[in-house]
Amino acid sequence: MATAMFVTVIFHEKNTKKLKILCNSCKLYINISIKQICYRIFFMENSDTRHWKLNLAMMWFSQLMVITGYAGAVPFIPLFFQKMGFTDEGECGMYVSLFAFFSSLAYAIFLPIWGTLSDRYGVKIMLLRGTFGTALIFPIMGYVNNAWLLIGLRFLTAACAGTTAAAQALIVKNTPENKMGFALGVFSTAYWCGMMLGNVVGGLVVHYWGFTSAFWFCGILYFVGGIAVLFAHEDFKPVLTVKTKKVRTGGIGSKLMPTFTIAVWMCLIMFLINAFVRTFEGNYLAMLVEQLTDKPAYWTGIISAFVSLGALISGALFGYLADRVEPRKLIVPALALSGFFLVIQAAAESLFAFGFARTMMFVTGGGLAPVYQKILSSITPKRKRGQVFGWTSTFNGVGNMSSSLVAGAIIGIIGTRGIFLLGAILTFLLIPVIMYMTKKITNSPFYRVLTTK
Repeated sequence: MATAMFVTVIFHEKNTKKLKILCNSCKLYINISIKQICYRIFFMENSDTRHWKLNLAMMWFSQLMVITGYAGAVPFIPLFFQKMGFTDEGECGMYVSLFAFFSSLAYAIFLPIWGTLSDRYGVKIMLLRGTFGTALIFPIMGYVNNAWLLIGLRFLTAACAGTTAAAQALIVKNTPENKMGFALGVFSTAYWCGMMLGNVVGGLVVHYWGFTSAFWFCGILYFVGGIAVLFAHEDFKPVLTVKTKKVRTGGIGSKLMPTFTIAVWMCLIMFLINAFVRTFEGNYLAMLVEQLTDKPAYWTGIISAFVSLGALISGALFGYLADRVEPRKLIVPALALSGFFLVIQAAAESLFAFGFARTMMFVTGGGLAPVYQKILSSITPKRKRGQVFGWTSTFNGVGNMSSSLVAGAIIGIIGTRGIFLLGAILTFLLIPVIMYMTKKITNSPFYRVLTTK
């Protein structure tokens, strides 16, 4: 009997310990489950994408500061050249074109380098280099009285910069696929908000305090944008490269050019053609405004602000639609309306008519950037997006350079209004080209349809 009782007690004690262990395990499991639920509620994404909202906010504010500073000085460069003594329309237009050409040349040369380095060492450090480096150079431009020295300094600022492409790369690396169009659309609003704010403030600064103050304003805001980058988070994981025999894949490239798929190359060429057409008349806005008013700096700022407001609305709308609508259905009507309003600008005889047409052109077509970027993201793996987005800036730069050279060569012949009219014709001709290229890209086996329902 005693032995039986002893065994019973031992058995009971063992079961009690097992029961306690089981209860503790359940508590631990429940505790872990609650933590996981809370983590998913607050962070929602996996370790690669959980910081996308923070990065989007920081990149948005940083680019707001950078673009505000840029728009507070650079759009008034034609008037700065006239202050130097280049009052002839053809001569001033030539220097404006060279100014734009060499800035685009710097972008084309250095942005692929920064994009490749960002894949090796991280995007954040490239953003810090671009914002703080440019902040030091821009104020010097306000003390220059030589056209070529001004162009040379602009080349240096463009070589140091490239922050927009780097910020886009940081966003696309950490953003969930089904939120890509939304994130890029929101990010594009920073550009147009900055343009709107910078044009207004820059126009007032130039009108009342002169160009030197405007360039100081630009440098200070670049510095503030760099501080915002410090708060962004990048889950950067260095990739160890191992030398292996090259195996031929479906990509096209060479020793000097990267190996991308045919779809990516077509998309990059589309960026180039689009940049050529869409920036054809942009450098001469202040020159046309000067023909309509005796306060060109003030009214260039005001009109550009309304233009940026229209493009801001357009960017948010197109960013939302990019996740839901086929690209061609967005691009074609936007380009058609843009061409129509460019014709009105070329023929405008009043400041109101010109400002209204300019604003409406950007309301209807100013937000196409996230649509193009969404197409490119849909055919590019995440590990390659830093490099690919760097090359988009290069192709954009080549398009801008070509546009500046062609427009600068003929502005002395056809005049400022002729440049705007030719820009309208090129926009209409762009429509069938974009239709053909987007069809080829979306039919590619590498294209992934990423939509939000």
